[in-house]
Amino acid sequence: MKKASFKFKTTVWITLLVTLICAVTIGGILVMSRRVAGSEIRQSLIRTVERNADEIEYKNGILEIEKDFVFYSDGVYCDVYGENSELISGNSPAIGAEKPFANGETSRLSGENGEYYVYDTFLSFNKYEYEIDVFTGQIIKYEADVCASEDISESGYTVTSFYGGIDTEEAIAIALNHAGTDRENAKIVSAEIPGYENRQVFKIEFVCTNPLYSGIWIRGSVAASAAESTFGAINKAIIYIIPLFIAFAALGAYLISKRTISPVEKITASAKEINSGSDLTKRIETDGGSDEIATLAETFNEMLERLQISFENEKQFTSDASHELRTPLAVIKAECEFALSDKADEKDKQEALVSVSEQADKMTALVSALLTLTRTEKGMERFNFEEADLSLLTDEVCRSFKTQKGITLESDIEENILLNMDVSLITRLLENLLSNAVRYGKENGKIRVALKKCGSETVLSVEDDGIGIKEDVLPKIWGRFYRADPSRSGGEGFGIGLALVKKIAELHGGTVRAESEYGKGSKFIITF
Repeated sequence: MKKASFKFKTTVWITLLVTLICAVTIGGILVMSRRVAGSEIRQSLIRTVERNADEIEYKNGILEIEKDFVFYSDGVYCDVYGENSELISGNSPAIGAEKPFANGETSRLSGENGEYYVYDTFLSFNKYEYEIDVFTGQIIKYEADVCASEDISESGYTVTSFYGGIDTEEAIAIALNHAGTDRENAKIVSAEIPGYENRQVFKIEFVCTNPLYSGIWIRGSVAASAAESTFGAINKAIIYIIPLFIAFAALGAYLISKRTISPVEKITASAKEINSGSDLTKRIETDGGSDEIATLAETFNEMLERLQISFENEKQFTSDASHELRTPLAVIKAECEFALSDKADEKDKQEALVSVSEQADKMTALVSALLTLTRTEKGMERFNFEEADLSLLTDEVCRSFKTQKGITLESDIEENILLNMDVSLITRLLENLLSNAVRYGKENGKIRVALKKCGSETVLSVEDDGIGIKEDVLPKIWGRFYRADPSRSGGEGFGIGLALVKKIAELHGGTVRAESEYGKGSKFIITF
């Protein structure tokens, strides 16, 4: 697995994760489906029984099971029993009246062919409807039904009488007497006079506290295996679905990993191409997105950019250092050869030694400057940071600095500005800026040094009115061995002063920038 490709590992892990999620989900579905299947079967049983309860009533004293009564539907059997558990109608193949009836309860019990769910409901016929002829007082029709609510309150009615016939009260009395009850045990629901074409009748409805007819039990039953068969069908479906699901998950994981890794493979290919050649200008192509892969590619490109700049700087440094050292070495070689020849007298030898000493001093200064810059960049130099008075140090450097070419030095220094600094490095920074200003300043010109506190920042600036720097070369002045105009600087300096200034400023948490107008002067600004 360790040697496998990242694409393969990603595919495997995603597939395993999806499979695990699938297994947990399916397990939950199986548990829930078993419960739901059983619950749905029981609900179907209850609905069938309750629906059939509306299809049984007494008409003219005879129990009548209407034709809409369903004895069997979707696996549910319904049987009708008397109040004493005797079978009235039905043909359930497995469940009889052996188990005591329980109104409104669902239970599970064993029958001849296995387990069954059973639901019982009891019908109490306590609502009565009578139709009585208004002239003869004869009962035309009477029915007994199940009252929907025992809380029905007695309704008011208007007493109506007919000439040569009976009134409302007499009709109610006839109905109650026929039902074998009285006003104390009955609530009059309504007393109406419906119109007929050939006769008038009273329609009396009342609820009896004590039912006059025997109650009826409806027992519904359904095989528990119906729920199991539904659950089994779900199991079979899942058994077929799982392998397909895992296969699609693996395929999807592979395509996702392939699409995800594709940009990385392009980055790798580009990096190998760059590594195999010597052209550091090549860059990794990006689609301009902002995702992690695009960020990685941009990071690679930034790294290559820095490497390219670094290599170019090193090449330039080697070339410039060789050039700077070649001239004094050539002079030393020539002076030595001349001094050793027969043509040189004592005076010539003395002059040759002076020239050799001057060139050696120049080389020493160059090497010392390079070592200081290199050690500063690499962090090899030991620095002594302490809180010191930058105002006092700047003033002392300005006072001790010796200008040339008739240049005057002016200073505007705010007092008591403290800075956590290495005094020797800040001194070197100031001297380099002043030397640079003198080197490129004009005859009888001015140099202005300013030190100010601006809020939480300290700003140090050195400004001259010399030759200035062209705008296109302004960014290059911080590079080693770069000189804006060597011919006008008199060939002095090595071109590493500003590079050292920039590095010293950065070591002190500062930034450096230059402002210049060609032909009018330059201004260098250090912000701490």
